[in-house]
Amino acid sequence: MRYFAEYIVGRNGPIDVFLQPQTPQLIADEVARKLTSPAYLDGARHFAVVVWALPEGTSHIDEVPESSPARATFIQCGGSAAAMSVEIRVTHEDDSYEHYAVAREPVADPGAWTTITWDNGGPEPFSLRLHPEEVFTGEQAAPGLPRLHRGRGPSTRRGSCAGSTSNSHRLRAFVP
Repeated sequence: MRYFAEYIVGRNGPIDVFLQPQTPQLIADEVARKLTSPAYLDGARHFAVVVWALPEGTSHIDEVPESSPARATFIQCGGSAAAMSVEIRVTHEDDSYEHYAVAREPVADPGAWTTITWDNGGPEPFSLRLHPEEVFTGEQAAPGLPRLHRGRGPSTRRGSCAGSTSNSHRLRAFVP
């Protein structure tokens, strides 16, 4: 069985979460509960939920070194239950990576942008520029996460995005 860990990001920094015993369905249900709860994912106290898969053959988070690419390969939902991004990062052994912004449907107008913001504890709210099709509610995001972790990867197309990384390119992904 594949095991999963999460970390929750909020004003007080990241908090690792590793449920035992666990099943993939238990993790999916727990993440869905967090994503769909406006009292939990409020864009201030908690503003990101990150899920990553432990490498095959490992059954506890403590077995995965901090430097492992598995810890930097994840699905991340950032914002609030009302408006969030869903992003996927795939990290390789050489520390290079691809970063995907997931869309609910194909982007209709590549020139159309919107911004979501949340309070990350800094002096100014954090802003993320996305295509409108890349903004999810928790209710929209939750059903797709288990499908992505079962290996049904996103289809991708290259696109421009604010916040591109210096060691790789950022890709757009659409998950039908």
